[in-house]
Amino acid sequence: MIDQKVVDYIKTSLAQGKTKEELYKELLNQGWTIEVIQENFNAIGIEQEKEDTSKKTIRIIVTIAAVLVGAGIFSFIAANWLEMTKPIKIAIILISMIIAYGAGWYLKEKSELLKTGEALILLGSIIYGAGIFLVAQMFNIRANWPDGFILWMIGTIAMAFAVESYPLFYLAIPLGIIVIVGHPFGIFTGFGYNSFLLTSSFLLLIATIITFVTGWMVRKKMPSELKEFY
Repeated sequence: MIDQKVVDYIKTSLAQGKTKEELYKELLNQGWTIEVIQENFNAIGIEQEKEDTSKKTIRIIVTIAAVLVGAGIFSFIAANWLEMTKPIKIAIILISMIIAYGAGWYLKEKSELLKTGEALILLGSIIYGAGIFLVAQMFNIRANWPDGFILWMIGTIAMAFAVESYPLFYLAIPLGIIVIVGHPFGIFTGFGYNSFLLTSSFLLLIATIITFVTGWMVRKKMPSELKEFY
């Protein structure tokens, strides 16, 4: 039998730091049976599962929305790219990125709209990555194309630490995979022979160090119960 008063009492007590064993003793002393107490604990677990599912769904929706908004911005820029001057192009990239980061930070930290804020911050990182390649194209910068993904990954990880946003860490993972696939294994033999390969090798070394440090710091902050699975 589920009693809402018991459910509310359990929730309040758990929030105050009481253990499950202490609550069992208190409820037993109040005359409740073990079966009833367990049913009410199970009811709380079901409610929490529903809340977690709802939060995951909202996170997925806002993330997809951020990606679609980013795609729309890039489509607009691409359609009018040739008609724009370089200062206008750079201004659009910078302003879009700053607005996305600024609005995301404000909603996340000040308005408590965590999901929407993180989605906008993710959008800002996508704009940042696209801006790297657009600026390279504008000024005809000669480099290996995976280097752009390295810079994108490093910037994304830096922003992830700055705003404590795990979605950005998730974005950095596929970026790192693209770098591994995009760069030939023989790139490390280019030291001293090719200036562009030298640059790529240096960036790869920096990216490797940052990745290991990031993984260590994320694992350090991870709850102890999750460490058992990783």
